Amino acid sequence: MDATPTRISAAIFTTKAAALRAKRSIEDLAHPVPRLEIIPHTTLPLTAAQSITPLWTDSSPAEQWYQRGKVENLRVAASSLDGLFLPAGRTFSFWRQVGKATARKGYRPGRMLQEGCLIPAIGGGLCQLSNALYQVALDSGCEIVERHRHSRTVPGSATAAGRDATVAWNYVDLRFRPAVDMQLTVELTPDHLVVTLRSSIPTTSPLPARESLPGRPISDEHACDTCGSSECFLKNSPRS
Repeated sequence: MDATPTRISAAIFTTKAAALRAKRSIEDLAHPVPRLEIIPHTTLPLTAAQSITPLWTDSSPAEQWYQRGKVENLRVAASSLDGLFLPAGRTFSFWRQVGKATARKGYRPGRMLQEGCLIPAIGGGLCQLSNALYQVALDSGCEIVERHRHSRTVPGSATAAGRDATVAWNYVDLRFRPAVDMQLTVELTPDHLVVTLRSSIPTTSPLPARESLPGRPISDEHACDTCGSSECFLKNSPRS
């Protein structure tokens, strides 16, 4: 198990993150990634790749609030991506399209991985979406421009399969580039997140929809409500 976070380790983490965010902001000014356009209706006929992942993965009472928050966060982010048109050779950037997750935009507390712990945070749970986007980008033959693995592996998850892509505003991004024109659709059913990349011409050999395993409940992991530590100052402290 990872060491219990301390105020010193958190301060070091925050300082490093602020420096990396500033560095990325400067890089984006020097080499901007244009924001792509949303087309309200699906216009491309072929399914190049699809990911289907369960929304509700932990039924423990302690996690229901954060599970609902995660689903609402996915719903808010999906509105920035559903119908997005990706021209051939243009780079998709998760954060360029979604923007910073804030309470003002409707994001709620969910679980976020930090310093080896699953802690409450505004916008927590968006990595389910970035994981799905990475999977469809891989399966449809897109060029992966930037991708980062999670620092902790949850058994049965996309992380364990090596098909994960974590994101953290704005310095940990997911970026990929299609070889042909594509369109992204993102849908939340009552039970699943469905992410699809569509194209007008075949890209790679057709692949079936990929449904990830639900993995172990968060309550089985190093989460604030169940880790048993009484010393960690991060315990149950939602962050924006």
